[in-house]
Order: sequence, then structure tokens, then C-alpha cells
Amino acid sequence: MRKSVLTAGVLFIFFAVAVYLFMPFDADEKVHKIGVLQFTKNNLSTFEGFKDGLKELGYPEGDKVVYFFDGPAPSKNDLVGYMQKLLDRKPDLIFASPTPAAIVAKKMTAGTGIPVVFAPVNDPVSAGIVKDVRAPAGNITGVRLSASDGRRLLSLKDVVPSVNNVFVPYSPGDKSAAASLRMLEDAAPKVGVILTKKPFYKETNILVDKSYVPDGVDAILLPREGLVMSRIRDFVTLCLERKLPLSTPRYKQVELGALTGYGFNGYKIGRQSARMAHMLLSGAPVSSLPVETSEDYLFINLKTAGKIGVDISDEILRQAQEIVR
Repeated sequence: MRKSVLTAGVLFIFFAVAVYLFMPFDADEKVHKIGVLQFTKNNLSTFEGFKDGLKELGYPEGDKVVYFFDGPAPSKNDLVGYMQKLLDRKPDLIFASPTPAAIVAKKMTAGTGIPVVFAPVNDPVSAGIVKDVRAPAGNITGVRLSASDGRRLLSLKDVVPSVNNVFVPYSPGDKSAAASLRMLEDAAPKVGVILTKKPFYKETNILVDKSYVPDGVDAILLPREGLVMSRIRDFVTLCLERKLPLSTPRYKQVELGALTGYGFNGYKIGRQSARMAHMLLSGAPVSSLPVETSEDYLFINLKTAGKIGVDISDEILRQAQEIVR
């Protein structure tokens, strides 16, 4: 009798262990589906940072997470179609970058319960993406840029003190561009420079239309918005030809040849937003995650400085977080 009871007990334990080893782990082994909505190629490094950040947090691609990404939308008008394709795949979370993509993602996920993380957005309140950065309602939160375009104008003047007239191309109707212009217009009298502003459209070709950037300007400053920054290579070419300082808000664009920048590192912002995505995928409500602010850095390209004949003081170089040599 004891032997049969013991045998039954051993068989039960063996069966329980086998069930444990081979049963599906719904919670721990779930593969999360993340839809990615991007406008222009400017933010590909942000997406790379997002993926690397999630990988370090325990979401290796193809194992714990799959990404639905059909590439950046080539125009704002294409964003709705791209977003609909993502929604058809029933994602667990949407990663939207930058402002135009975040606006579309907010509108098209309203009432769905799908959490959205944006990164980066220039001013999410004025863009209508969130009402309060401290307590975002609804289903969307993310990383905003600091209000530093005025500081960037000052840094341009610090790097090249002879600058007095700054040319600013901008996309009419773009909310991110409008936010940048407000900051620049407020800072210009304090910095002691004049702004020469001019609309920039999808069909604008600055390498063909040589008169687009007028004579008499001392530098070009690109606002924080997708269309203008997507033409960074054209602006670099033009500025090298005319020996004009070029200021951008992104480190990647300084690597591509802009003289200087004061602003964000897209890859780092991607990693920052990955932590927020991890919390949402773990069950945290969106309302518990305030909108975060990215850090700003001073960038200088010494190669470009040599090509356009600009001498940068050692004092300014010591302030730079990144120097391209």
C-alpha cells in the first residue's frame, strides 16, 4: 500500500513538473507588438535608440517585441494611411516621432485604449497633443524638447560673435515650427540679432533657387521641424559654398556638416522614451507618466569651421559636449 501511494506521489510530482516546464507563459512570454509612426528620415536615430533602450530593458526584437514599421512617411498627408496600417495590425503600443506623427497618432487612437509614446515633440501643449505635461490625460505621453531655441540663438552668437542677421526657413502651418519661431522672436532682441524669416515648402529647392537665401545674412538657423531639417544636406552644401555658419537643433546634423547646434541627441531621446514604453507595457496607466523633457547639449563641428573660415575660442570649445574634429 505504501509503495503504491509513493509511486502515485512520484508520478504526480513528475507530471506537475512536466506541465510547469512545457506550459505557455502568457504573462512573461508575451510578444509585444509596437507600431512605429515616423515623419521624414530625421528621426531614424531616435527609433534606433528606442529599440536599443527596450532591448536593455528585456525586450529583444523578435523575441519579446516585434516592430511594425513601413519606413518614415514621406509627407504629412501620408501619415494617416501609415497610421491606419498600424492600427489594422492591432499593436499594443504606438511609438510616434516627431510632432506631426504624434498629432496623427493621438487623433487616430482616441478611444482605442492603445498607449502612445511620442519622442520628440517640440511643444506638446501648443500642438494640442496633451493639455498638461504633468498629468497627461487620455492615452498619450512621451518626451518633449526643452524650450531652448532661444538659447541656441545665443549659442550661435557665442560661437560666431560677428553674426547679426540670421536667416530662418520655416514650414507655414507647422506647429513645431511655430513654437520654434516664438522662442526665436522672443530671444532675438536680447541676443542682439535680426531674424530674416522665409516660408519653406516641400517643392523648395535651395540649390536650384540661389535667391532663396538672400544676400546679407550672416548665418542660417533651422527651426525644430521635420520638413526643413529633412533638407539638412542641401543646407550644409549651401552654407559651405557661401561660407555661412549653420545652426541646427540635432547633433546628427552637426555630424553631417552643420557648424554648430544647441539641442538634443535623437538617439538618447529614443532611449529615454523606451523606459516610458517599458512602464506602459508593464501595465502602468498613461496618466501616471508625466511628459519628460530631453537634455540639451552644445555641438560644434571643427571641420566645418575650418572650411568656412571661422575661428572658435577655446572658452566656447570647453563648453561643448560634442565636438566633431
